Amino acid sequence: MSPERIAALVTRWVRLYTAGLPASVAQRRIEEIDADLRDHIAHEHSSGIGNRRIALGIASRMVRGAAADVAWREHEARLSQTRSSKEQTMQTRLGTSALRVTAFVLAVLAIPLIGAALSDEFAWSVGDFVLAGVLLSLIGIAFELAVRRSGNALIGGAVVCIGVAAVVVGEADDAPGLLLIGALLVAGGSAVAYRRVQRVR
Repeated sequence: MSPERIAALVTRWVRLYTAGLPASVAQRRIEEIDADLRDHIAHEHSSGIGNRRIALGIASRMVRGAAADVAWREHEARLSQTRSSKEQTMQTRLGTSALRVTAFVLAVLAIPLIGAALSDEFAWSVGDFVLAGVLLSLIGIAFELAVRRSGNALIGGAVVCIGVAAVVVGEADDAPGLLLIGALLVAGGSAVAYRRVQRVR
C-alpha cells in the first residue's frame, strides 16, 4: 500500500464530492487537496517515515475529514445556488426594464409616425425620429433607475443638462414636442438624482 495509491484514492473522493459544483470551485478544491497531499508525503519522507505509515496517515485523514468534506460541499452548493439566483434575478430585471423602455419609446414615436401618415403637418425626417428615439430612451432609462432606486447623481445631472438643452432648442425652434421631451428629461434626471440623495441618507 503506497502513499501515492492512497493519494489517488483521496483525489477520486474529492472529485466525487465536488461533482455538480461550478467547475472553477471544484477545480480549485481538487488542486488544493492535491497540493496538500504532495506536501504531506514529501514532509513525511523527509522525516524518515515509511511508506506504509504515510499511507495509513493519509487514509486516516480522509476518513476523519469525510464529514467536513460533505459539509463543505453543501455550503458551496448553497453559495452557488444563491449566486445563480441573484444573477438570474438581475438578468430578468434588466430584460424587463429594457422591454419597458423600448415599449415606451415605440409608443411615443408612434404618435408622430401616425400623424405623418395622416397629415402633412407632421413633417418629421428620419433624423428627427432618431433624435427623438435617443432622447425618449434617456427618459425611459432615467425613470427606470428612479423606480428601481438605483439613483446616481452624475447620471441624473447629465440627463437634466440634456433636458435643459432640449428645452432651449425647442423654444428657439418653436418645437412643442422637443419642449415636452426636454421637460420629461429634466424630471427624469431630477428623480434619479433624488433617489441618490435618499440612498446616501
